[in-house]
Amino acid sequence: MPSVDDVDEETLKRLKREAAIRSKEEDFERRKKAEEKKKHAQLKALREEYENKMMKREQERLALLKKQTELRARKKAENQRLNASREKNIAKKYKAWKDRADAEIHAIIEEQVAEEERLEEAIQGARARKAEKQEEKRARARDEQTRLEELEMSRREKEQERARKRDLRAINRVDSLKMETRDELESFIQNPYPVPLKQVLAGRLRPVPKVTELLAAYKDQREDLEQLEAQDIPMRAQLCNQTIFQYVRDIQLKAEAERMRPPEPVAGDLMRTMGKKKQQSPSSPISRRGKSSRGRA
Repeated sequence: MPSVDDVDEETLKRLKREAAIRSKEEDFERRKKAEEKKKHAQLKALREEYENKMMKREQERLALLKKQTELRARKKAENQRLNASREKNIAKKYKAWKDRADAEIHAIIEEQVAEEERLEEAIQGARARKAEKQEEKRARARDEQTRLEELEMSRREKEQERARKRDLRAINRVDSLKMETRDELESFIQNPYPVPLKQVLAGRLRPVPKVTELLAAYKDQREDLEQLEAQDIPMRAQLCNQTIFQYVRDIQLKAEAERMRPPEPVAGDLMRTMGKKKQQSPSSPISRRGKSSRGRA
């Protein structure tokens, strides 16, 4: 190994620096180990503290679970007691309600039965009263019918009596007219005169319409004319399913049938006129008797 004198300064410096570095490294390793040891100790302490804390927490959790279990058990027991008491109260209330409901239902049923009996009695009474009223009504109707029949029989008897009297009066009137006509004719034959006989004058009479009938007929004809002027004849004929000529012909026939005609001479008037001419002819003995009487006058 070389001596210190043989080593130069640079080598010495280098050696010193290496020695210092090794010393620092050793010191660093020592501090590092001390720190690692300290950290291991701290870590162990922390682990032990954590394990203790976790164990304590687990114990607390177990105690809490046990307490919760006990609380749940007590609560369950209390709930069961309350449920049992509630069910008992419910059953008691239900029994009381059922008893009240049954009593009310029985009362309602009895009331309904009584009401039905009352209604049945009322219906029977109403039916009886209705039957009595109907019987009274039928009796009144029978009495009224009997009275009407009696009145009808009396009316018929009186009508027959009046008809018989009218027939007698008519027969008497006809007989008196016949006798009067015969007397007039005999008197005329015995003493002819220019005044015509009553029977001749009466035979020439004709029924003449009254003024009101003529005015009503005039009003009807005027309204028919206005209606005819206002209506559409082709359209009305088409609606009636007729031709225009047929429709106009029907209107004309209807108007002709409803027209009021004046009195017209009949064949009897002609025969009376011819008889009068024959009586006034020179060959008639009556006319000659009349002429002779007028000549003597």
